[in-house]
Amino acid sequence: MKYKAVSTAEYLAFWKTTTGDLSSLVRFWESWAEKLKWHEKWRSPFDGRRWFAGGKLNASVNVLDKHRGTFVWEKAGLIFETEEGDVHVYTYSQLHMLTEKVAAKLRALRVGPGDYVLIYAPPLPETLAVAWAAARVGAPFEWVFTGWGFWFLSLRIRAVRPKVIITTDAFPRRGRPVAVKANVDKAVEASGIETKVALIPRMGIDVEKKPWDVHFFDVSDTGEGGPVFVEADHPLFALPATEAEGSEGTVVHETGGYLTQTYATTLWIGLRPRDTYFCTVLPGWITGITYVLFGPFMVGSTVVVYEGGPDYPHWDRWWSILERYAVTVFLTTPGALRLLSRSSKVEEYNLDMLRLVLTTAEPMEEELWWWTYKNATGQSFVYDYDPKSGGGRVPVIHFYITREVGTFLAGNLPNLAFAPIKPGTSGLPFPGFAIDSLDNGASVRNKPGRLVLKMPWPGMPLESHRWVGGVFYLGDIGIIDDDMYIRVLGRDDEVLKVNGYRISPGDIRKALEAVGIKAEVYGRSDPLKFQVPVVKAGSPPEEVKKVVRSYVGPIADPEVVQ
Repeated sequence: MKYKAVSTAEYLAFWKTTTGDLSSLVRFWESWAEKLKWHEKWRSPFDGRRWFAGGKLNASVNVLDKHRGTFVWEKAGLIFETEEGDVHVYTYSQLHMLTEKVAAKLRALRVGPGDYVLIYAPPLPETLAVAWAAARVGAPFEWVFTGWGFWFLSLRIRAVRPKVIITTDAFPRRGRPVAVKANVDKAVEASGIETKVALIPRMGIDVEKKPWDVHFFDVSDTGEGGPVFVEADHPLFALPATEAEGSEGTVVHETGGYLTQTYATTLWIGLRPRDTYFCTVLPGWITGITYVLFGPFMVGSTVVVYEGGPDYPHWDRWWSILERYAVTVFLTTPGALRLLSRSSKVEEYNLDMLRLVLTTAEPMEEELWWWTYKNATGQSFVYDYDPKSGGGRVPVIHFYITREVGTFLAGNLPNLAFAPIKPGTSGLPFPGFAIDSLDNGASVRNKPGRLVLKMPWPGMPLESHRWVGGVFYLGDIGIIDDDMYIRVLGRDDEVLKVNGYRISPGDIRKALEAVGIKAEVYGRSDPLKFQVPVVKAGSPPEEVKKVVRSYVGPIADPEVVQ
């Protein structure tokens, strides 16, 4: 595979043409907005506050309908593999049909423009269709990761007040059913919010009927659910604004600007219509929403979705998926690779079809980059880069993302202009993103500073405490060197990064306080997970762990209870 390689200086010269001043930046993003399917074009690309004001569009049209009449329409759009090993394949036309049926069901539940749909379920074909169907009827959605406990879920129910919650009876994890509906029932009761709960059967587990249950979410019925065209600033989806003190706040992404930068960045990072793509980050996180639910389907790629973890029934499950479906682009996290580097035999699998390995979610140390580059990219030599081995393996590219930005905003871009990789960094700023590092308000190089965006971008949140003096603080500490390569070091607050998950110490503390346990919560470094929670409390460790696992979720399980 050949890539359009450029020098760092050439790339930065191009980047500066997109961020040199506001008018240049707006023209750049407007050129990408024009590649979307708009029902009505905007009056102004940027009015100083809002992007593409007056424009109308629908997100599901830009994900599915746009491919009608092209070769993409009847090609495989989704390959879904269950933990048990069952495989279900959907073409783009079949995904479109499923989404229309689900949209009709949402309308039957009186879900319309502005009504939130909350999804607390694994990424099944039906739940992917729920997200697209919500957008189709003009309803924003929030997808809550099933690793969160009932108390955390109740916070999200109170935050967005959903018209309906979509869940399932249970899903398998390491061969055992995880009872999802039971968590939803506890969360609805704890929230005090009036809502409805609709069930998508997955494992056939009996569930207790509750007053808020409407009916089983059977999508076998026929029905038309034509698209509702919304204003560009109409909310598309929400995520918790996880801060050190808790996750009661909400980050809302608007339709037009978010889709513009999602489509652009998905193409830049390497996805094409004939790619088969596997991302291990689930849609409950911003990477999974942007680079599973939206970006790859907007491009027209074949997307592999696996509902289980990497370690069942063997530690090589992900490598076997890459080999079995001839995956060409693989996106995962450094935390997962750290674990797999110690536990699986990647050399036993044929990964020669890979042309890109992409990582994100947390800092990636140089040693891990070199392990991935030499061991997890197959035996094909396609990229003349490695000066130490004299070879040229598949590129390993680390990207920087935050949920507030909504897409990757730094990294190397094989489908645009591929500058040299510096292992252990998040590469260079993306076009249209004016990244800088500040120390006491002054721009700094080669030493730690607070990472910021100094100009607007299409998916920016309008209301956020991170806007200070016209500068948006990204929430991370990093070093930008003289060549503008970015090395992210960690958060600039007490929020933890655990295996790529963003976890608030405040959520853990408040959950313990809810049962009468006063505690201090902080993080410490960990060689596998990057960080782990530590709790200091005057209660037995097992009692503390039980509360945290149940209320906040297993992903927040304290490593140490003092």
